[in-house]
Order: sequence, then C-alpha cells, then structure tokens
Amino acid sequence: MSESELIALYEARNEQAIAITKKQFGGLCNQIANKILRNSMDAEECVNDALLQTWNAIPPEKPANFTAYISAVTRNAALSKYRNNTREKRGGGEMPLILDELSECIHDNENVESEFDRRALRESISAFLDGLSADARTIFVRRYFSMYEIKEIATEYGITESKVKVTLMRTRKKLHTYLKKEGYL
Repeated sequence: MSESELIALYEARNEQAIAITKKQFGGLCNQIANKILRNSMDAEECVNDALLQTWNAIPPEKPANFTAYISAVTRNAALSKYRNNTREKRGGGEMPLILDELSECIHDNENVESEFDRRALRESISAFLDGLSADARTIFVRRYFSMYEIKEIATEYGITESKVKVTLMRTRKKLHTYLKKEGYL
C-alpha cells in the first residue's frame, strides 16, 4: 500500500491503518526503538506507543513523507522511554554520548520553545541536511536519528571509525554555524 493510501485510511479513521502501518513499518520502527533502548520489550512498547500517537495525530497532521514521520514518532517515543528509564541513573551507555555530541548545536529549551519554533527549527535542520553530501547526510542521520554506534556506521559503509568521527565533527560544526546564521543560536 502506498503512503498516500495509508494516510487516507488514517484520515478516514479506518482502524486498518494501524495494522497496515505495523505490517509495513513495524520492522523499521522496532529497529529504531531497539537502537535507542537496547531492550526488545521496551522497543515493542514504544512501537505500539508510536502507532497510537500516529493514530491520534492524523488528522489533522498530513505528513508529506510517512516513513520519516513514523520514524520520528518512534524515535521520540523511544527517547522519552529512555529518559524515563535512566532518569535516576544518568551516564553510561551510548545514548548520553550521542545526545551530548549534539548539545552544542541544539539546546533543549522545551519549556520555553513554542511548537511553531520547533517546526521552524526542524525545517531548518532538514534544509541543512539537504545541502550536505549524501555520505555526510547519511552518516549524520544514522548517528543522530537512528542512534547507530560509530563502529556500526564504519562497518556498514566500509570506512574507519576515525573517518566517521571526523565526518560527524565537521557536520556538527557546519550545523552549529548554520543554526547561528539562521538565528537559532
């Protein structure tokens, strides 16, 4: 089923949309949640939460790219679950490291920032990513969106861990400069 047909099912409030989404995108969502949580039961719970959030959001939302939309919803659900799981025991693991790497570029002002500002920031980051080379963009997205470890990225692309780290560092610096220019920093 195409993404536009699937979105039409959501808009018609047809409950089959959830089953079809789970069938078509369940593996991807599970992979994203597992990368973050490293726990299959928690990942499954996040996928179910993401499906419910998607059901509640469409309509009025009408995502242009459903794959990216469901991936983002799953990622956010998994990050929320991760924060809940580690609230008392910060440190250790790959997740704090990944989030810390991006902290110089993106500040967490959730209680101050309006939804409009978040959407504008998302659009700016998306425009920034569109301007990167395919390799830099893919490495950046694998690390900061899909939460891959540096070693996994290096293995997947047949490059050294050092090259991955340098590419990520340069891309973060470019992002920082870009967001400064756009007035976000």
